[in-house]
Amino acid sequence: MKMYIFVVLFALSSAPSVAKSYYFVGSHFPSILEHNEQGQVVGLGGDIAHEICRRLGHTLVIDIMPLKRALKMVEQGHADAIIGPYKSHLREQYMHYSALPFYEDPIVFYTKPDSEVTWVGNFASLRKDTIGVIRGWNYGDEFKRNASSLSLSEVASVRASFLQLMYDRVDVILTHPRAAKPVIDSLNIKDKVVMLSPIVTVNQGYFGFSKSRELDEFINAFNAEFQKMLINGDIVRLNKKYELSFVAHH
Repeated sequence: MKMYIFVVLFALSSAPSVAKSYYFVGSHFPSILEHNEQGQVVGLGGDIAHEICRRLGHTLVIDIMPLKRALKMVEQGHADAIIGPYKSHLREQYMHYSALPFYEDPIVFYTKPDSEVTWVGNFASLRKDTIGVIRGWNYGDEFKRNASSLSLSEVASVRASFLQLMYDRVDVILTHPRAAKPVIDSLNIKDKVVMLSPIVTVNQGYFGFSKSRELDEFINAFNAEFQKMLINGDIVRLNKKYELSFVAHH
């Protein structure tokens, strides 16, 4: 009898944690989260999330939707996490960010090859120009400090911003290469735009977990598994798969 109890207790103590199903959301973000031609969810963020959940013995469902809706789902606890958000003070009120970012976006200026725009890393040099920006994007602290003294033209998408540039409604636009590349290709304007240097800032993207759900154990396990993938080079390799640049932060 004692031997039987010992065997049962040993089996219970060595059993793996209970498998669970998690629900992640996100918005269409080139190379990070998008649908392929077959309607499947693909992208760096989806790949990492699926791989970590697989290693932890959990299942994962990912839905792509407009950004505002995805953020609201996380805020209200209708989703466990959102894939790829940049950090902001507002979002930190209702989500726990992953310990480390999984991709980086350098924010840069694009203009026409014959443009007289002068960018030397100082926004004062652009006060005579009209700058195209995308509504809701984070362009860094330096931009925020100078925004009130700049002439800005705000639109809803990267495509609309490039069209403004093509039709001379703005002199220069702010975006990042990951989002710019598919638009440049689709509009066939590769020879009609140039990217300026230096970069304006670098945004980092994270996984954001809902504070409205009991996720502490999962978040800790997720972060630990991500750290392993970072150390062994999996995160950098996955970035390269999607032609993204990433510097390990472990």
